[in-house]
Amino acid sequence: MGQVYLNRIATAVPGHDIHAKFVDYAARHMKSERDRNMFTRIAGKLQIDHRYSVLNNSNDPQRLDGDDFYIRGNSPDTGRRMEFYKRHAFSLAQQALDKLQFNPAEITHLIITSCTGFYAPGIDLEIIRHYNIAPSVERNFIGFMGCYAAINALKMAAHIVRSDEAAQVLILNLELCTLHLQETTEMET
Repeated sequence: MGQVYLNRIATAVPGHDIHAKFVDYAARHMKSERDRNMFTRIAGKLQIDHRYSVLNNSNDPQRLDGDDFYIRGNSPDTGRRMEFYKRHAFSLAQQALDKLQFNPAEITHLIITSCTGFYAPGIDLEIIRHYNIAPSVERNFIGFMGCYAAINALKMAAHIVRSDEAAQVLILNLELCTLHLQETTEMET
């Protein structure tokens, strides 16, 4: 049985750091002063320094983003969330994949994971076309599993390579989590 190993790993994050804006915005909308203080204290203890998003920051303290994606009392529906996912997913994928410096001619399998969006025809076809990967590449999408999807992608890749030692598997894990914030004034939520 052949050995399975990772050749390269690359990461990319969206261009806008909205963490401070998010904490301020969310705290501002808590029901009580007690909840605002608790939320701010918890956020400070989480040791999260950055929260990146495809959404632009807004200078308006009443707005979370400059794209009018989140408007108080009018949360985006699933269609709008998927529209933004489709608009921004490939450029973020490309940032990470370009860092890998892989040979597209060697790729035999493509596995993509995401629980924050999908569209058809999908990002897999955009990647195949952009990088000139053979149309015969075997494609798999693992969705709606959260962070655990990456583990399943790695397990699937290991099984593929054990079955075919010549296989070269490209895995992309892509999440745009800030497209799925839920409006609430409840501290529990």
